[in-house]
Amino acid sequence: MRTTDITDGEIRLGQFLKLAGLVGSGSDAKQPLAAGMVSVNGTMETRRGRRLHPGDVVVCGADAVRVGQADLGPDALFELGDPGPMRDRLVAAVLRGEKTATTSLEVFYTIGGTRLPRAGDRSTLVGSAGEALCVVEVTDASMLLLADVGDDVARAEGEGLRDAADWRRAHEHYWSGFLVEIRSRLGDETWSLGDGTRVVVEWFRVVPEGDGGAMPASPSRLDEFSSAQ
Repeated sequence: MRTTDITDGEIRLGQFLKLAGLVGSGSDAKQPLAAGMVSVNGTMETRRGRRLHPGDVVVCGADAVRVGQADLGPDALFELGDPGPMRDRLVAAVLRGEKTATTSLEVFYTIGGTRLPRAGDRSTLVGSAGEALCVVEVTDASMLLLADVGDDVARAEGEGLRDAADWRRAHEHYWSGFLVEIRSRLGDETWSLGDGTRVVVEWFRVVPEGDGGAMPASPSRLDEFSSAQ
């Protein structure tokens, strides 16, 4: 039996079927689930949103795959915005000490099958060309509803945002560019941004080189989804 690793503590069944190569896309999971072709730990499962954890065994047709657990490696990347002027501006704010927080949609982690950030995580801040700039450490992380993001987050983003309302306008404008892909990957055409959308806020610091902040020689490839502003 083969194993497919996830880097968070859980993943939805529909996403795992795609991640493990058992279906072509998240929307393709509907058919085998409805046909009773999928089981979890020996019990037939029809819910695409069923949450899986490391150790669970998923069978789809004749294929069986165990859910494994992978940890973020030391070469994990810390990416801000889109490569180009946007990323250049954001990393410059980090290096000046003005930007100490970043926010992403929780759904980005779900789609990628990656675990949520935790205090103590270290990764390499990269520039637009993928070049290593410094090591950053997560000092705190919170899951919030979009409506609950406050002025403190707006200020910590270090981009001259006046308040939470200003922050929300800027981030919703950026995240709206991912709507088509998010809906496709989730297999849910109704997914949208709103007050109840979950976001992940990371507070971080630049790690001095003398504090174990030496950068890896060759950072790994850029992730498909970058962090938001």
